[in-house]
Amino acid sequence: MSLVFREVDGVGLQQSVAQLHPIYRECFAAPPWNEPAEKIADFPTRLARHAGQPGAYGWIAEQDGEVTGVVYGWPAPTELPAANAFDIAVREAASPDVAALLVAPAMVVAELMVPAAHRGRGLGRKLLARQVGDYPAWLATHPEAAAARLYERAGWERRFSYQVEGWPLTVFTRAARPTGH
Repeated sequence: MSLVFREVDGVGLQQSVAQLHPIYRECFAAPPWNEPAEKIADFPTRLARHAGQPGAYGWIAEQDGEVTGVVYGWPAPTELPAANAFDIAVREAASPDVAALLVAPAMVVAELMVPAAHRGRGLGRKLLARQVGDYPAWLATHPEAAAARLYERAGWERRFSYQVEGWPLTVFTRAARPTGH
């Protein structure tokens, strides 16, 4: 059977938590993330918070009824938020010129997850392309994550690195693409 991409809104993301949680565990319990069990267990709460962002949406890739990958995010607000430790760390670390790239009309990519069995086939790149379209976008990832190489190969630019709650993160941005590309 062929690969199917299903667009979901925030409600659809929350309804998919049972399918997404094992993928989150696989992706983030392993190096370089090494997230502790309590953070892995808290994924449903974080997903609900993310899915509640204004305009939250994502794409779920499925093959033969199995979820093979997911990406989700939301349109960036007009100002950098300061709602939690992550937001505050980004605000403090971003230079004014880079901070301008992290607000509307940019898209925020909150998570991109592809289980190991489905990596290396371009699925992450396809999910990202569907999620951000021609819009400018940004995301943060562990600087040593395999996904960091994917972002660079896909034309995303490393902007700055920082730490939040002891976790090293690197912010990547992607410029808007001319319509039709």
